[in-house]
Amino acid sequence: MSDVCTCDQCGKELQIGDWPICPHGRPSLKVIQDSIPGGLTIENMGHEPVTVYSHSERRDLMRARGLKEQVRHVGARGSDKSPHTSRWV
Repeated sequence: MSDVCTCDQCGKELQIGDWPICPHGRPSLKVIQDSIPGGLTIENMGHEPVTVYSHSERRDLMRARGLKEQVRHVGARGSDKSPHTSRWV
């Protein structure tokens, strides 16, 4: 029995940690920290400034106040299209 595992489709020799499907590669194992050291004071969430100490606390507070993140579409220079967005339809 061989210790080498190869992809049936492309023939690439797979290593431990590689994606098992084509195209192969390694997953990104980045972890985004929820806490905000020192806090973040938000001045436009209501009549008084609010200080939050985690991203989840900020999301919960926004949800409780009926607020949503503002998303801006910014197209590439000279166009309304962006290489970073895709059509959802």
